[in-house]
Amino acid sequence: MSEFHQLIGSKSGITVEQIDPLTDTAWDAGIVTRDDHSIFHRSAWARVLVNTYGHRPFYLRISYDGAECALVPLMEVKSWLTGCRGVSLPFSDFSGPLWIRPEHSRSVYQALLELASGRKWKHLEIRAGGIPPLGAASFRTYQSHQLDLGRGIKAIEKGLHPSVGRAIRKAERGGIAVTVERSAEAMNSFYELHSRTRRRHGLPPQPVGFFRAISKNLIEADLGRIVLAKLGDVPIAGAVFLHSGGNAVYKYGASDTAHWPMRPNHLIMWTAIRHLVESGFKSLHFGRTAATDEGLIRFKLSWGAVSEPLPYFRYNGSGHAWLTEKPQSDESRPMPFRHLPLIINRLAGRLIYPHLD
Repeated sequence: MSEFHQLIGSKSGITVEQIDPLTDTAWDAGIVTRDDHSIFHRSAWARVLVNTYGHRPFYLRISYDGAECALVPLMEVKSWLTGCRGVSLPFSDFSGPLWIRPEHSRSVYQALLELASGRKWKHLEIRAGGIPPLGAASFRTYQSHQLDLGRGIKAIEKGLHPSVGRAIRKAERGGIAVTVERSAEAMNSFYELHSRTRRRHGLPPQPVGFFRAISKNLIEADLGRIVLAKLGDVPIAGAVFLHSGGNAVYKYGASDTAHWPMRPNHLIMWTAIRHLVESGFKSLHFGRTAATDEGLIRFKLSWGAVSEPLPYFRYNGSGHAWLTEKPQSDESRPMPFRHLPLIINRLAGRLIYPHLD
């Protein structure tokens, strides 16, 4: 037990045990039987983040008077450019604490703040997690959309917006072939589309090593799928779905705008939904959406998904206070990468993303 653990235990009855998700199977054993865990809580996702960016994991089992209260995955993001902070978790839509005894949430959050102070983190960010810190307002609120797959494919089909059904049929008539894959070659094809899509949005892509780590640690381990739409032998759209237990997440999507009139993205989503239902999954999460992105929100609702707020909480280390809502400017104002060659954008991604979360 570290000095930090002794400090908290001696003062408040709280015990904080750090588990290394990369080497200790106890972490996954503690979460995989829980219905509320997601792929972002898995040790395989931790391995993706550590292998790509070198972030330090602080995966915690927190107990009160010997009784387990919560499992909290954190990463220390250390950057000379953006500072040192704790995040649960970087590049993850939702990855907050998993609660065993919610009545001790106040003590759990106090332990996390003591860890943040001891590590001298600029801030501590909790991404969702069900129970907010006492007295904290959300620092940023996204929209969450979830589709109940347990209803079966016929019920889901009845719940589609009529425009979705028309788009699916149009894609099928256009001769688009959609495949569900797990190969490294499929991930390479997706990354080419992803790079072009990010440039269209005025943003650099995450480094190719990030997607190769996803392929190796998640897709090859049967914790995800790559869905590709092709016209002949040419990939024109793709998506990456990750999953654990009965819960799946639509994590990344990309497409070639020249083929949008053929509606390949709709056929990809429908193929993925059918595959997930046939594979026994119970829910599909469409990922976080900025509240200002009305077009994307409409797209997700058109599949019959249910919307609810997805709050993030951020504690300022220097101000010793939970921060209040901040405008979502980063995702609504593209950076100036739209007109640069792909090779420059990819280089920029390798340089920039280690400093982000």
